[in-house]
Amino acid sequence: MIRGKALVLGDDVNTDELHPSSFYSLDDTKVRQGFLRAVEGREGDAEKDLSGSIVVAGRNFGIGSSRETGARVFLLAGIQAVVAVSFARIFHRNILNLGLPALACPALADHQPRDDQEVCVDLETGRVTFGDVILTTEPLDPHWQQVLRAGGLAPYLGLEPRP
Repeated sequence: MIRGKALVLGDDVNTDELHPSSFYSLDDTKVRQGFLRAVEGREGDAEKDLSGSIVVAGRNFGIGSSRETGARVFLLAGIQAVVAVSFARIFHRNILNLGLPALACPALADHQPRDDQEVCVDLETGRVTFGDVILTTEPLDPHWQQVLRAGGLAPYLGLEPRP
């Protein structure tokens, strides 16, 4: 069970907004400084402590560039999970590879939490709850469930120690 405050983003948010290319770096501090920097209305969130937040997003989340930092920045910001109506395929794969739960929940199109509202994500049952709303996510493939339990693809493959 993952609990955190909702960080609500809209439809078609692309990776260049989530993490502008000017913050591309091998330096984690610089990468983190770019998170949300170009998302309209969210520019100030780049400076906030977002540890423990759950990103709740709309359709086609993560379209655009497939740079790894566009996914890694979520971990650096302390995001616990991402739940979206739907994901861009490459972004979805990148974020799962890093061990961050990313669940598609089409019903979010009709039910969105408020910003900072507590959201619970139950990976076992595939349920997302906030307030009186209970939604069901699309099932995550058993392979990806194992990858998440291992802490990401590299630990799953034995290439890195588990986090």
